[in-house]
Amino acid sequence: MTGASVGSPQAEDVPNGPDGRIFFSGDHRLEGILEWPDPGVRWKLGDPPSAGFTSGVSSPGVLGGVVVAHPHSLHGGTMAHPVVYRVAQSCRQRGLATLRFNFRGVGASEGHFSGTEEYRDVEAAAVFLRDEPVPSEAGPTPCPPARPLALAGYSFGSLMAARAAAEIRAVQALALVGFAVSWDELPDDTFKRLAEFRGPVLAVCAENDDLGYPDEVERVLGELGLDFRISVVERAGHFLEGRQREVGERVAGFLSEVLASGRGSGRRPA
Repeated sequence: MTGASVGSPQAEDVPNGPDGRIFFSGDHRLEGILEWPDPGVRWKLGDPPSAGFTSGVSSPGVLGGVVVAHPHSLHGGTMAHPVVYRVAQSCRQRGLATLRFNFRGVGASEGHFSGTEEYRDVEAAAVFLRDEPVPSEAGPTPCPPARPLALAGYSFGSLMAARAAAEIRAVQALALVGFAVSWDELPDDTFKRLAEFRGPVLAVCAENDDLGYPDEVERVLGELGLDFRISVVERAGHFLEGRQREVGERVAGFLSEVLASGRGSGRRPA
């Protein structure tokens, strides 16, 4: 994303979660923050975020996991970005474990910026979250054989999440915030990769986003034959200033509903 259009507002002073920072391996050693929903919270489908979350029956367990990818690494994007933080926070309030992380070359993550290969960082984060045991007072509890996952990303992070989504069988849903379909540095094979994904997709689009106006995003996703819905943030631009909490709740509502229902699935059959 070019010039000031891909920068980001100053990150919030976000405290570490109860699990603190973790490191996991992909092409490089990557830094992240892994956080679990409150084990004392019970949730059911239709509850407002402040009450907990969702599922056809009440459950104290972890519904699934969400990997959240940050905006452009060379323009201030990190895992502490306000949109990333609010998406993760809202997902945890709805019973989902979250892993937000720094792309290669950002913060304490090793490696160097690529611009195309960061999708492999998303894949590494998803594999880590898929296999991570749930903490408990009695010690770590093994995760289900295939914990359902979703990917979410903002701006550059949405492009990398789109590139990774079909590569991991456990990924059942995808949320693209500020999906920059009109960016002049869009990796050539991004849409081809995204077309292989068969799960539900949410695109959260700012009404005045010149990197991806809602009608342009809708056209692209429609041409790819995806199962998608568009959610428009009115009177907002690409940076979504002052709307981060609202965006987080939209994303969390969609992802928690899909993962609770089990209706998503990852790659198209050959």
